[in-house]
Amino acid sequence: MLAVLSPAKNITAVQNTGVSCTRPVFSQEAAKLAEMLRQYAPWQLESLMKLNPELAMKAYANFQAFDPDAAGSPAVLSYSGLAYQYLAAGEFTPQELESAQKRLRIFSALYGLLTPFDGIMPYRLDFFCRPGGQNLYQYWGNKVYQELFASTHTVVNLASAEYAKLFLPYLQPKDRVFHCEFMVVKRGSTRVQATWAKMARGRMARFIVRNRLGCPENLKEFNDLGFVFSSQLSTGNRFIFLQQGEG
Repeated sequence: MLAVLSPAKNITAVQNTGVSCTRPVFSQEAAKLAEMLRQYAPWQLESLMKLNPELAMKAYANFQAFDPDAAGSPAVLSYSGLAYQYLAAGEFTPQELESAQKRLRIFSALYGLLTPFDGIMPYRLDFFCRPGGQNLYQYWGNKVYQELFASTHTVVNLASAEYAKLFLPYLQPKDRVFHCEFMVVKRGSTRVQATWAKMARGRMARFIVRNRLGCPENLKEFNDLGFVFSSQLSTGNRFIFLQQGEG
């Protein structure tokens, strides 16, 4: 069983992690994309990536410095968005890091699919970006799906809809995918709140890693950040976790 997460926009190169970086399986594809994006000036990246001037300049600098042969730093420790703050992989023991390497995968518009130990360089790229007019979903095709399901037939989807499109369109009858959704109950209304959902995805990934889960049924035992499994709202492979909000 593998759990999949979206990446984060914020990436920080980390050193002295004690983790030996592995090479991303799609490093050649990432290098081609990075070289394509290297050709854009900062002002062009503003428009292409819908960024303000400061972020566009940072993206430009990162693509200029991108080196596909560099060791980079471990993906699971380099991403620093909300989900990764709540995964808190920096607190993992060596045994838990090995568990993460076995049980987690990370999607990326640039790298396709990453293991936690894969070395990455700082970058910024989303799927709405079309470098050279290239549709990135078409660029990746079914490569990510094939790599993801090469070693398992059971996947726990903790990714956003944007990134889940990397594999969902290619599912085969033998494949089992379990979707975890985190919803807040507030003033009689049940809805997804993006901030809480990102936090809970990180905590669910942490739960899977630390407990070395291999069975989807055990996901129902998750109880963190006030979220508990709802048997009434859950259906089949769609697991709903509810948090009682204030008011």
